[in-house]
Amino acid sequence: MKKKIFIIVGDNLGLSRDQIDYEDLEIIKFPVLVDGKEYRESDEYSANWLVSKFEKENIVAKSSTLPQNDVVEAVERNYRNYDLIIHVVMSSGLSSASWKVAENVRKQYENVIPIINVDSRQALIGVGNVLLGIIDFIKKSDDLSIEEIEKLCQQVVENTYSYYIFPDLNYLYKGGRIGRAQSLMGSLLHIIPIIGIMGDDPEGIVSSLGKGRTFKQVNNQVVELIKAKMQEKSASKIRRAIPVSGYGEKNKDVANELIEKIKALPCDDLVIGKPGLVDAVYCGPGAYGVSILL
Repeated sequence: MKKKIFIIVGDNLGLSRDQIDYEDLEIIKFPVLVDGKEYRESDEYSANWLVSKFEKENIVAKSSTLPQNDVVEAVERNYRNYDLIIHVVMSSGLSSASWKVAENVRKQYENVIPIINVDSRQALIGVGNVLLGIIDFIKKSDDLSIEEIEKLCQQVVENTYSYYIFPDLNYLYKGGRIGRAQSLMGSLLHIIPIIGIMGDDPEGIVSSLGKGRTFKQVNNQVVELIKAKMQEKSASKIRRAIPVSGYGEKNKDVANELIEKIKALPCDDLVIGKPGLVDAVYCGPGAYGVSILL
């Protein structure tokens, strides 16, 4: 008998709910602190709202980890109707606190319902790509053991790669995702950095992948990096690509140019990502990127 599986994920996944074709899912909203006041994603408090504040005001924005009570409440509301819960968590290498919360909840319910915590080794659209990859095999597979599901989840994680162009790395620095030296790289040298989060990196941290003087240069480099990864992994095509932009009006044209380049690659599924409030904390104005699943 096929297991009935419920999935939990935070809203730092670069997708809207209607882009996720899976009914048994709950998206929990990350708290975002702007000058000390807490907000959650809504029609009013969106990525563009925060980017506008970045551009017009001298604000400080940070995100907090998912409150443990919110995760517990999601489990409590749903566990009676399911055989298994999968919690897709942002990279523990970027947020050890998020992983700790997930593990605390898993242990709390270990005698009630099995919970698989998936360390996505990703953030932003990378989390969304891991989520969709997991949903793919849940839909296609007949009854799987918990061990088989864990193994398939890990395969999805290790085949997900994300590439980002952040014109200003200071937002990542302020959010605690990179060090001060990394954040100064672009501004001091007047270059545009390419950063990545590679699913085959067990640490699941942000790494520098390249740089350029123009957006055309960095877009071309991203495409070449993707081609090189496909060759390294002996992948003839991309299973899914999720590009994202729209953090304000800045750089929309060059973000669209990257999307067109991605479309020219062999790819089974292209999903246009949706910028979120919590993403904007770290991306800042004009950021864009793409996540691929091989």
